Amino acid sequence: MARKSLTPEQKQALATMRERMGGISEPKKNHQKQLVAARKAIRKMLSEAPASVPQIAAALQIPCDQTLWHLTGMRKYGFVTEAGEDGDYLLYTLVQSEETNAGN
Repeated sequence: MARKSLTPEQKQALATMRERMGGISEPKKNHQKQLVAARKAIRKMLSEAPASVPQIAAALQIPCDQTLWHLTGMRKYGFVTEAGEDGDYLLYTLVQSEETNAGN
């Protein structure tokens, strides 16, 4: 799913709002960096082979609840899908689309 680009007016309005609010705090920036890094690591792992929540959590040293939270969001927006079962756990795999094949 592609994001819409912001218009110059929308970008200016966001910049003005951030300036008035004092910018983005360092803790928020760090939290966002951690989220992006975790999702990138999950995508990389799933590009190699389907995996379950406990397998991903153990390999990436991310708590299971956070791993499930990431996968739920990625599934909601069409980035991952179920690929069968491993015992009691669902296996997840990346959705292959034109965008992911192009390196996005």
